[in-house]
This record gives sequence, C-alpha cells and structure tokens, in this order.
Amino acid sequence: MADELTSNAIGKSFPHFGTLAIHAGQDPEQWNSRAVVPPIFMSSTYQQDAPGVHRGCVYSRTGNPTRNCFETCVAALEGAKHGIATASGVAATMLVTQLLKTGDHILCVEDVYGGTYGYFSQIAAPQIGLEISFVDLSDLSKLESAIKPNTKMVWIETPSNPLLKLVDIQGASEIVHQHEGIILVGDNTFMSPYFQVIAIR
Repeated sequence: MADELTSNAIGKSFPHFGTLAIHAGQDPEQWNSRAVVPPIFMSSTYQQDAPGVHRGCVYSRTGNPTRNCFETCVAALEGAKHGIATASGVAATMLVTQLLKTGDHILCVEDVYGGTYGYFSQIAAPQIGLEISFVDLSDLSKLESAIKPNTKMVWIETPSNPLLKLVDIQGASEIVHQHEGIILVGDNTFMSPYFQVIAIR
C-alpha cells in the first residue's frame, strides 16, 4: 500500500516549485477519508491482517503515512525518484555510510561539519574499518589526485560548515562519475536546493 501511495503521489507533476511544495505527496485520494490535509499518524504500530501481512506500515520506525507524504514531497522538490527522512543529519550520514564495507575509502571535504568529522574519524574509521581522507575539495585538482582504487564515496559539503568554502558541484560530479562505483554525496546545511543547483546524479 505504501508503494502504491508513493507511486500515485509521485506520478503527478506540477510545473512550479510552490505548487509542488504544497501538493506533492498529499493527494487526498490516497486516504479513505479523502482528507485534503494529510493526517498526522501518531501510532507506533499498525494492525496486520495476518502475521507478516500488512497494508504498507508495520512499525512507525520503518514506515509511517505522514512521513511517506513528507518524503514524497521533498523528493519531488529535488527532482528525485525517492526520498528518505531521518531524525537528524548525523543519522543520514550514518545511513549513507552503511552502504560501504570495511576497507572502502571515503574522500571527504576537509572543512566538514564537526559531527560528520567526528563520526568519520572516531567511529567509521576505527570501528567499521573505513579509510577516510580529508582534502580541500574546493580545488578540483586535489579531488582528482586524491581518488584511490578503493575510493567508494566522495563527500562534499558546500557551502561548508563553518568556513563557508564552496565546492564546484558540477565539476566534482563530472570527475567522480568518470570513476565507476563511486557514490557522490552532497551535504547541504546552509543553502536550500531551491537556491543551489544540485548536479549530483
């Protein structure tokens, strides 16, 4: 049911950002009540028709109709197929990092948010076994030369926190995508995607 709701909501396209922000993921037809404003679901668990047979949601930590609406709307605003909402930016960092395995290399912008730096240097490197390099990625020549055979993720943050350094997103994307199997992550603390063209694909 959740997949059906998401696909129905994503299937509608609106030409303007404001219209998209108001309507994406909020089609009243997805609710039996046809409520125009999506209801806030407070339930932590959902009744199943039988063990393992559910209607899209089991526990709120894995799926929630209210969160589904939000994720669909944000994905639509950013022109993405899917969106995932997390409780915090650090939770998102941990989630994305779990795509890697021991021995993989992350090339990270040197002026990165302190929470990200702490997670990479104090947890991801010593406890998970990831290799981390912090490099001034505002210089694209340094990005190119710092990529290794085991590089699996390039982490840019622009504008950076706290020094507001800028990374050329399009340029970084072009370099990274010349190397098969490297994920490019763009952390965006200060600048909304509405004002910042995201060239990551």
